[in-house]
Amino acid sequence: MGRMTNPYEEQQPPAQPSPQPPYPPSESYQSGQYQQPAGQPTPYSQQSPMPYGQPYGAPPQEHPQGTMILIFGILGIFITIFAPIAWYLGNKARAEIQASGVHYTNEQNISIGRMLGKVFTIIAIVSIALVIIFWIIIAAIAASQG
Repeated sequence: MGRMTNPYEEQQPPAQPSPQPPYPPSESYQSGQYQQPAGQPTPYSQQSPMPYGQPYGAPPQEHPQGTMILIFGILGIFITIFAPIAWYLGNKARAEIQASGVHYTNEQNISIGRMLGKVFTIIAIVSIALVIIFWIIIAAIAASQG
């Protein structure tokens, strides 16, 4: 039978050749530092490290009016004048976001505030119209009886 090997014995990894420098030293090697020839890319090993997060672009940011639009939308439930303001500001912010193409972390706040503003503005308009119709009917009944 063949010789059994112990899997727990340390085995020597195969020898690897030493890495070659990307550019051979030439007259541009002065005072112990390698000077990159003009027009040549800097090798990866000589590049300065990137700060954390930089390769992925700018960190996410909030739209400056996102929270205010949401608050105005919620206030529009109780104080009617805030509902159309939230709807207007929400439409304006949405158009600005679409034009710029930037994605904000609080876009959901903008859309919720805008929807609340739209719903409660429509409810307020319908309520005002119903009150006017109610008073017209009351006035018509009072005029016919008196």
